[in-house]
Amino acid sequence: MRLFVALDLPGTLRTAAAAHRHPDAVPGRWVDPAQYHVTLAFIGAATDDERAAYGEALAQIGAPPARLVPYGLDALPSRRAPRVLTVGLERTESLVAVHTAVTDALAACGVSPDDRPFRPHITLARLNDPDARAVHRFIRAQAAAWPAATVSALTLYRSTRTADGARYDAVTTHPLGP
Repeated sequence: MRLFVALDLPGTLRTAAAAHRHPDAVPGRWVDPAQYHVTLAFIGAATDDERAAYGEALAQIGAPPARLVPYGLDALPSRRAPRVLTVGLERTESLVAVHTAVTDALAACGVSPDDRPFRPHITLARLNDPDARAVHRFIRAQAAAWPAATVSALTLYRSTRTADGARYDAVTTHPLGP
């Protein structure tokens, strides 16, 4: 099984992100809003015993609830070469603290931390051979006020590849806070 750790979105932020779904405007594989999340750490393939160990480690995290503050639509890996359309999130102190706590807990279980910098986001779509200028126009046209939200739990997810894209199923959920 392939695993990752993420924050689920509160309803207000999920609804705001879903309002920007426009598959006809930007071609790609658009994510079902029920699958929206903020990835904190990708683990990869794991055995049942490893999954149990990861769940136990995550249950011990004492990080504060994470404040999610969207700054608007963005593209990854860059706007010059967009492959993924996202809702970008500010690196709030509490969100970075949760990310650090998760990566430290997983590192203690032998999971290597990602070598890329943490760029918190919500994936809206994976783009198919996009025209960067068209993506930029779409991003500019979607300017909106975004609701901030606080998330008080993190989830260990199993990712399953299907013909329609990846499906994410919660394995364990753990509260954040002291």
